[in-house]
Amino acid sequence: MDEDMDFDSGSSSTSQPSYNPTPQSQDGRKMLDLVFVQDCTGSQGSYITSATKNIESISAHIFESGKLQSQEDLRIGLVAYRDHPPQDHTYVVKNFGFSSDISKVHKDLSSLYASGGGDGPEAVTAALNEALNMDWRESASKMVVLIADAPPHGIGECGDGFEEGSPDGHDPLIIARHMASKGITLFFVACEPALSGYSFATDFFKALTTITSGLMLPLTTADLLTHAIVGSVLENLDMERLVREVGQAVAQRILGNNESVDDVARELHERLLLRNESTKKVVIESIYRESEEGTHNVNVFIDAPTLADARPHLKKVPTPRFTDKYLAARSSGSRFSALYSPSIPPRSPERRSLFGSSSSSFSSGIPPTPTNSPPRKVVTDFATFGAPSTTSVFGTAVKSSPFSLAGSNSAFAAIRGVRGGMDEDEDDEDGDSPSIPGRQKIELREGSITLDQARRITLQSAWRSART
Repeated sequence: MDEDMDFDSGSSSTSQPSYNPTPQSQDGRKMLDLVFVQDCTGSQGSYITSATKNIESISAHIFESGKLQSQEDLRIGLVAYRDHPPQDHTYVVKNFGFSSDISKVHKDLSSLYASGGGDGPEAVTAALNEALNMDWRESASKMVVLIADAPPHGIGECGDGFEEGSPDGHDPLIIARHMASKGITLFFVACEPALSGYSFATDFFKALTTITSGLMLPLTTADLLTHAIVGSVLENLDMERLVREVGQAVAQRILGNNESVDDVARELHERLLLRNESTKKVVIESIYRESEEGTHNVNVFIDAPTLADARPHLKKVPTPRFTDKYLAARSSGSRFSALYSPSIPPRSPERRSLFGSSSSSFSSGIPPTPTNSPPRKVVTDFATFGAPSTTSVFGTAVKSSPFSLAGSNSAFAAIRGVRGGMDEDEDDEDGDSPSIPGRQKIELREGSITLDQARRITLQSAWRSART
C-alpha cells in the first residue's frame, strides 16, 4: 500500500481491527462471482428475454474488459423468484447455483418465463437470502444484480398480503448487512415506471444498495439491461481494487480510532485525487424527483435494525416521484437526454449509522452536498469494448459489441437499431444517429474518483473489517 494512503491517525491505541479484504486467488488472478436475482412474475417478461438473449455477450464483455484470465475466474449464479403461497402457487425461489459454463447459464435463463405474482410485493427477501447463502468463493469479488419492479413484503405497502414481512421469517435489512460484511455488493436494476407506483419501494431499494455500497440503476427499457450490468460490474471491479489496497487503513481509522465514516471518506477522496486515481463509473439519466420525505425514508431504512422498526417512521412521498422532464418525455415523445449518476444524498457524520441502531432518532431532511470532484470524460478508447475477432474464452464468438464506438463518443454508444448513447447533437460527430423519442441514456465514464465512490470504499472496508 502506498505510504500516502496510510491514514496515520496519531492515535496511541494499539488495537487493530480484524480485516477481511476482498482477496485474490493464490496466483494473484482477479476472480468474480456474479449472481443475477431475477423477478419472474408477470410483468418481467421483457427483462427475462433481454437477459437470456444477451447473457453470452454480457459474460464475454465482463471477461474481456475485467481482464480475467481463465474461464473459471468468472462464475455466474442465477436465482429466480415469484411469491409465497397463497399469492403464488408455482414457486417461491429457484436457485440454479454458480457456473462458469455460460451455455448452462443461458439454458437456465431460457427455462424462465414471467407469470403470476399475486399481490404487489414479491418474495424479494427469500431470493436475497438464497443469494446470500450461495457458495461464494472467498478469493473472488462478489456481486449481486437484482432485477425487479416490486418491493419485498413488509415495507408498508397497501394491499401487502404479508404486511408483517416475509413469511419465512427473514428480514431484508438484516440480509443486506450480512451481505456487506461478506463483501457482497448489491446493484439493483429498478424496472420503471412500475417500481415507483409503490409508496416506499424506491426509497427501500436505495437504502439497500447504500448498505452494501452498491448502486440503484433505474431503467425505463429492457434493452439497456446489458449496458447496466456490464457497466456496474466494471465499476465495481475498480472499487474492489481500491478496497483491497486501502481497506485495512480505512477500517483502522473507523473501527480502531472511532472516526466518522464521512470524515474518513472525505480524506480518502482527497488523497486519491492527489495521486490522480482514475476509476470507471456507470452514469445513467435521472428520472427521480428529490424530496425531503424520500430522503427521510431512505435514512429510516438504513438506520432501522429491521423492517418492523422502520415502518412506523416512514413518510408519504409527494407524487409523482418522477422529474418533470421524464414525465414530459413520456407524454410528448420528446428526446430525454440529460445524464445523471443516481446516488443517495450524503448524510451528516452524526447521522451516519453503519450497522443500524435501535436508538436511532429517524430524523429527516438531510440535504444533499456536492461531491466537488473533477468532471469525468466519456470513455472513448476501450479496446476491450470493440468487437473481438476471435471466439471468446466462453466458446461464443462476440459478433458485435453493445458498446460500439461507431458514430459516437460514448462508451455506451448507440447500438445500431437500439440506441443507448447521447444525443446526436451533443456527442455524435458523424451525425448519423436518429432521434428516438423518450430514449433513456446510460454511459460508462472514466475519470477522477468521486466522493460518492470514496464513501462506498470506506463503508465496504468498515463492514468487512467488522465481520466476525
